[in-house]
Amino acid sequence: MTTSLAFFDVDTQIDFMEPVGKLYVPHAEDIVPNLVKLMAHAREKNIPVISTADAHAPDDPEFKLWPPHCVAGTPGQQHIQETSLPGALTLSMRSGPFVSPGKWPPQIILEKDVYETTANPNFDTVLKTLGTRRYVVFGVATEYCVRADVLALRERKKPVALVVDAIKAITEEGGRKALAEMAAAGAELVTTADVCK
Repeated sequence: MTTSLAFFDVDTQIDFMEPVGKLYVPHAEDIVPNLVKLMAHAREKNIPVISTADAHAPDDPEFKLWPPHCVAGTPGQQHIQETSLPGALTLSMRSGPFVSPGKWPPQIILEKDVYETTANPNFDTVLKTLGTRRYVVFGVATEYCVRADVLALRERKKPVALVVDAIKAITEEGGRKALAEMAAAGAELVTTADVCK
């Protein structure tokens, strides 16, 4: 499948996005209206959506650094309703090799247990199968998983548009530094309005 765009939705899960979440990103709910616009645009224009999802074991070593969050199978590990599309295909860390389905699903969810979605064995296969030319990235948290995935896409020479009003950082300073680093790596900084023209 070749298309001009793919949306790359980073970790918009309940544990990060909602104030009751286990590792709530401060004010993440502020970006939800723009997430709604982006997902509606994807549906309207038939743009494929790749969503990433933290999926940790209950005793994950990451929990030495962060409070337990996004434990696989828990409600907090699920994407918020606004970024969940019907008919999504989830590829866990243990999924076999990805084979392109006859009809491309509206959303592919790539699970991971580290910041980088490249840890999912199907990451590069999904990118190659899509054959896309430009990735539109949004989600949380700016200075962690968003940064990791933008840099991974740029390392693979993929054009990236980062939607600055549809991302949220844990700290303002961390967010500013990450934005500068991603821009220096070649990510274009855009707004939701730019994307949804």
